[in-house]
Amino acid sequence: MGTRTLRSAMQRRRFMFRVIIVEDEKPTLDLMERLIGRHPLLDVVGAFTSPLEALARFGELKPEIAFLDVEMPKMGGIELADKLREADEELQVVFTTAYPVYAVDAFKVNAVGYLLKPVLPEDLDGVVPRIVKNREMHAALRPFAGIEEPTVRCLGTFETRGTDGSLLNWPTRKTEELFAYFLAYPKRLTDKWQLADLLWPETEETRSLHSLHNTIYRLKKVLKEAGIEVELTHTNEGYLFEASPAFSDLGQMRDFMARMTKVYGNNASEAEQRFRSYRGSLFGGKDYPWSASTVSEAASHYASLARLLTAWYRERGDPASAKETLRVYLGQAPLDEEIHGELLRLYLEAGETGSFLRHYDSYERLLAEELGIEPPEELRLQARKMR
Repeated sequence: MGTRTLRSAMQRRRFMFRVIIVEDEKPTLDLMERLIGRHPLLDVVGAFTSPLEALARFGELKPEIAFLDVEMPKMGGIELADKLREADEELQVVFTTAYPVYAVDAFKVNAVGYLLKPVLPEDLDGVVPRIVKNREMHAALRPFAGIEEPTVRCLGTFETRGTDGSLLNWPTRKTEELFAYFLAYPKRLTDKWQLADLLWPETEETRSLHSLHNTIYRLKKVLKEAGIEVELTHTNEGYLFEASPAFSDLGQMRDFMARMTKVYGNNASEAEQRFRSYRGSLFGGKDYPWSASTVSEAASHYASLARLLTAWYRERGDPASAKETLRVYLGQAPLDEEIHGELLRLYLEAGETGSFLRHYDSYERLLAEELGIEPPEELRLQARKMR
């Protein structure tokens, strides 16, 4: 997208992105501020040599984009990005560095761009369309998300809100774990002895059953006080938990995937919403010994959605959205060989040699560091041909 096109886009949308820059070397910071400040869609609201100062001013400045140097003293760009994204999960991060090796870590932060110094105007022209697309996707999804805001979020976190919007505080860790179990296996009648053994495997049977009864009582009490209405019934055979699919983001994901075999015009918005709702491992990575199968199930749904959405965008002739979907997915599953291959093929089809080689090099380092292996031979040969 050239400068003239970008100016037209700005006039149509009538917005500029609020940007902060964090770079510990003052001369480089000044150059970045001038370069970014000249871009028609970027408005520099803060430029810092100190990551700690940038973090302290973040709430006041409310930036939408952060250009972060990766290697800085006291707090590196990767760590700073994590902290800023905790404050605003929609913040778009662009890393800048003279050291390509850090691109591996950028996968894990789900960065929208990774620019090698010295940054040139054409580098910005390459990353800004991606930023614009992300903003449009988030804006399109917000009204849909508002209709079905779940009571419980457990994809990448584990938080439950009462009818007043406040977070629930669980009286014990076992109360929270029992609730997680019921969310993972709704509408399943679970024998009380089996449930007691799952949650208190090292406790004598009579004592574990007593603990289960007390924990069920606490769970019901907390939910009732929060105004949350669910069915938790006790029969001679055990306990049965029932809630609508809309009750949790996991339930919404399961319900949608059970109904969907392909993304098309009528369900594309919901597919995008379900895809964006996955923000990490089930229950925020809490290592419950009984949850492995459900963790895998949620991750599998996420992978399927990534593939189906990519196919949908390709059918529509929208490779930019296809590539962004794959990049977002790889932020959560950086070792998925098939998805890396698909993203590299998209770069190849678009003639984006630089993007292909940068991604390939990062992927190659990631495999070497994490698994001690090389990329598939087909990709290695293609990379050699393109150098």
